[in-house]
Amino acid sequence: QASSALGCSQGHEPLTCRFLVVMKRQNVRTLSLIICTFTYLLVGAAVFDALESDFEMREKEQLEAEEKRLQGKYNISEDDYRRLETIIMEAEPHRAGVQWKFAGSFYFAITVITTIGESAVYTSWRFNCVTALRTTTVSR
Repeated sequence: QASSALGCSQGHEPLTCRFLVVMKRQNVRTLSLIICTFTYLLVGAAVFDALESDFEMREKEQLEAEEKRLQGKYNISEDDYRRLETIIMEAEPHRAGVQWKFAGSFYFAITVITTIGESAVYTSWRFNCVTALRTTTVSR
């Protein structure tokens, strides 16, 4: 049944047909994993965007109002204020803009996926290296 769906006829060897069936299943699994991963990333980015962007927009509006208040209170020109702002931004580059737009959220979701389990892998690798070194040292 599966061999006829793949176009395996009586002329093909049974081993070849079984290989094609296994490869087709593996491709479906791989494609499913890729789709699930991207779906997870998109949902994660959408959640972060929904949770964080409103707060950041309100915070931005408050900062703009405070900027106008300071300019009025200390009689600072727009140009002087921008120069002062540039100096402060260069001192703290991570505060230079809104972080939780969809692109920033997507980047964060990718970072989470790629770093989960990394310390466990590193710890296991380090343990194996130390064990190998001790075994080599003891056997001498």
